[in-house]
Amino acid sequence: MMQAKLINDITDLSWLSRAFDNEIKRKVFGEVSKDWVTMEKIEDEYGEEGKKALKFFEKVKMVETRWSMSENGKAKKEYHAFYSAFHINVMTSIEMIRDVFSVILIDEEEFREIEKRIYEFVGDDGELGRDVERKFALSPVQMRCIVKRSDKLEYKGMKIERVRETE
Repeated sequence: MMQAKLINDITDLSWLSRAFDNEIKRKVFGEVSKDWVTMEKIEDEYGEEGKKALKFFEKVKMVETRWSMSENGKAKKEYHAFYSAFHINVMTSIEMIRDVFSVILIDEEEFREIEKRIYEFVGDDGELGRDVERKFALSPVQMRCIVKRSDKLEYKGMKIERVRETE
């Protein structure tokens, strides 16, 4: 059965534009589309980039997870693609689409520099989104796009925090 992820927030285009932007991400998503797989299997086959891709898919909720027991009785987390299609339905102002594309179209090197500065600013405890917006002269839409595109930052309520390792 085909499950479609509904995209109705224009800022979701920021992560969607990066979801399949390289061969490893495409292959990792292909793997989790076929069957439940562990992080270890992905890392063995695709290395650190594969691991980062799977974590990104988990962050943007394109994969579901479950726990199972391995042969040695140890719990392991498995991943599987939750969606096989997208349904995109957005209506937006020119200002919002301008802000979205101002983040989507930043080259990777420049984006990583912005992400690094924000990562350092929010520290271990996080910062309110509006304080980060003020500090870096970003609109709320640009800030949401940066956080959604990032694999190091996430929103927790009104705060922007560093992504914490799970498992």
